[in-house]
Amino acid sequence: EWCNQLTEGRTGHFEYHGGEPFLAPIEDMWEFYNLTKHNNFSYGATTNLVFKLTDSKLEFMDNVLNKRIGTSWDSDIRFANDKQYNLWLGNVELLLKRGYQIKLFISLSRSVIDIEPIKLLKFVKSLGVQELALERLTMNGSARDNIDIFPTNQELQDWFLKMYKQVEENDARGWFVNEFLESVYSKFESNVNGAGTFCRDCEQKLFTINADGSISGCPNSAPEEVYGHISEGLQVVNKPKRCQIIAAELSRDPRCYSCEVYKYCKGDCHQLQWQGDVCPAPKLLMIEMENNYGSY
Repeated sequence: EWCNQLTEGRTGHFEYHGGEPFLAPIEDMWEFYNLTKHNNFSYGATTNLVFKLTDSKLEFMDNVLNKRIGTSWDSDIRFANDKQYNLWLGNVELLLKRGYQIKLFISLSRSVIDIEPIKLLKFVKSLGVQELALERLTMNGSARDNIDIFPTNQELQDWFLKMYKQVEENDARGWFVNEFLESVYSKFESNVNGAGTFCRDCEQKLFTINADGSISGCPNSAPEEVYGHISEGLQVVNKPKRCQIIAAELSRDPRCYSCEVYKYCKGDCHQLQWQGDVCPAPKLLMIEMENNYGSY
């Protein structure tokens, strides 16, 4: 009903995700697409790719996802055994041969940042994927129950700075699109401060439909920060709890305002937490880039 009310000029995006979206019957995924399709809407999916790519799945992916897909790789925790890893690797190769644009998602756990940045980037290059998304962990769900996997903010700051230096030294920027690093480059090359996790408006423009029909904003906190139900229709947009969550997202730690890189950072993702006096943003990286590019 909501989609049918939209004018032709409105745009939107639907993302099939989970868990593993392809555990759902493929006919259910088609049904959702057929109920919501609109001239200016796009569709995507992020999948673990540890299943057989049947003809019916490939037909859906070819036609609905427009040959673009996201998949994840995480050191130590993503694959239960070599069989799973080899199945994933074979599926990545198959989709690339079919002309897919693949974005690889890597969560920055402690075991990942123990890898030398350039070694990790060379591995991503060897896969042949076109995009990389480096994602910092947030204190939500099962991640919060496994605190040992979290690197410290200082360790992340040091790792991001090292990655930037190694990318420059190895002329690695053209290997693929490193989404996180490019969002920081864009601050100094194009004066774009609202890219990636620095947009600080996710809760205003994202809606997550949970498996039970409840509605949330950011997918990271979706099971915990529920503010409505799909049965309520458009009333969920103005629910008081949603307004509270948006207000929390828009607020900053007071220390941000006196920070030398605040004009570039704008506070970063609100899901990330300070540790003592060390913020979660790539501050050292931005200081280094300002030294190299100059201030504005």
